[in-house]
Amino acid sequence: VLKHLRHLNFTNNMGEQVDFDEFGDLVGNYSIINWHLSPEDGSVVFEEVGHYNVYAKKGERLFINENKILWSGFSKEVPFSNCSRDCLPGTRKGIIEGEPTCCFECVDCPDGEYSDETDASACDKCPEDYWSNENHTSCIPKQIEFLAWTEPFGIALTLFAVLGIFLTSFVLGVFTKFRNTPIVKATNRELSYLLLFSLLCCFSSSLFFIGEPQNWTCRLRQPAFGISFVLCISCILVKTNRVLLVFEAKIPTSLHRKWWGLNLQFLLVFLCTFVQIVICVIWLYTAPPSSYRNHELEDEIIFITCHEGSLMALGFLIGYTCLLAAICFFFAFKSRKLPENFNEAKFITFSMLIFFIVWISFIPAYASTYGKFVSAVEVIAILAASFGLLACIFFNKVYIILFKPSRNTIEEVRCSTAAHAFKVAARATLRRSNVSRKRSNSLGGSTGSTPSSSISSKSNHEDPFPLPASAERQRQQQQRGCKQKVSFGSGAVTLSLSFEEPQKNAMANRNAKHKNSLEAQNSDDSLMRHRALLPLQ
Repeated sequence: VLKHLRHLNFTNNMGEQVDFDEFGDLVGNYSIINWHLSPEDGSVVFEEVGHYNVYAKKGERLFINENKILWSGFSKEVPFSNCSRDCLPGTRKGIIEGEPTCCFECVDCPDGEYSDETDASACDKCPEDYWSNENHTSCIPKQIEFLAWTEPFGIALTLFAVLGIFLTSFVLGVFTKFRNTPIVKATNRELSYLLLFSLLCCFSSSLFFIGEPQNWTCRLRQPAFGISFVLCISCILVKTNRVLLVFEAKIPTSLHRKWWGLNLQFLLVFLCTFVQIVICVIWLYTAPPSSYRNHELEDEIIFITCHEGSLMALGFLIGYTCLLAAICFFFAFKSRKLPENFNEAKFITFSMLIFFIVWISFIPAYASTYGKFVSAVEVIAILAASFGLLACIFFNKVYIILFKPSRNTIEEVRCSTAAHAFKVAARATLRRSNVSRKRSNSLGGSTGSTPSSSISSKSNHEDPFPLPASAERQRQQQQRGCKQKVSFGSGAVTLSLSFEEPQKNAMANRNAKHKNSLEAQNSDDSLMRHRALLPLQ
């Protein structure tokens, strides 16, 4: 048909010539008619609003007078002729069941997806480190969160850590300046220095948990925290155990002095710390911690945290520290009645209680938090435990050294030590008296009466070279004495101790003699005398 149309021409019944071009299209002129409603009777009126002239130049063939066009018979506004409107950017076309495909609904893009074009058939997913904006028309970088130095929480934790470092350095300076005073010597001066150094490391280790986690900080912060605390608790453990052994030993021998030596103390501290070092080395070798970008906790936020590598290794690290703390608490509680100047056992017991409370509370808090708050919880636990150890063990000593120098004397230490020794002797005497009374009663002896014991210790000093009056008054001012009454369930002991510190310029001409007498009276009014030499050095 197309072949014949190309050569066909004729005259229609209206007398118009009809031709077809080489493409088979009809060649002719057209009138564009718009149907109007007659305002008079509502009939249809045909109104010419334009024409199409095939013989005109290109661009001038079509002419439409839009002012004459009426839609729906009377409106000049073009009506919406589709069953669905266009979908704007940020939305996609959704299928409506029972309707043709050209009919659709506009659905908002879900979070994390976007569309930047009209009538998008699907939304595109944002890259891993990006998230869709509020209108879902584009992707923006996700918010990155970690415990930063500049945020208020990070600044507060940093200030507390620096405060702890400053206070520990101050205490170390005080102990160094007054290193030759009795109270510093009595608290095992060398181990106290090492203990203060370990507390400095504890406060400093908390700073590794602040700031953007890097691979090297993640591998350093947990071992630094664990080794510092084990070193600290090992020093406390050795100090407490040493003094307990000294005061419980009945007759000190060369073997005791060998085992109580300073070298062995440092060796025990090293061995306890070495176990923690081995745990950390195995941890770093098998499953080293690393920096981790967590996208799963919240869609719009990337949490930069440290992936610990092995929670079991972290559990061993904290568990070993708590084990040493429990042993230290046992020895401190056992030695709580020893002379206060020699062993701050009550304060150590309280500090270990604080330590346990802090780390027992840390476990559920650590498990229930996420993101940057995990590091914050561990920093708070480290600082709380460190402040507890520093305050309980050293603040009382610093207060006595700086504000109560009268208690930081050799006489005070001797009085406290001798009082404890005589209390132990009194208990032993009363115990033997009770055993004797029970034996007498069992053999039909006399009725027992409540025994009473009296212990008196005096320092008798014969001075062939009398001192001048002023020197004598000074000597009397230096003389110290203490009296204590020890009560038991089956008896009472009155203790009277007197110490005299001679002048340095008369030391060469004197031979100090100290004699301690122990008198006990039992129910049979028999007198038992025991003599013991008390080391006052």
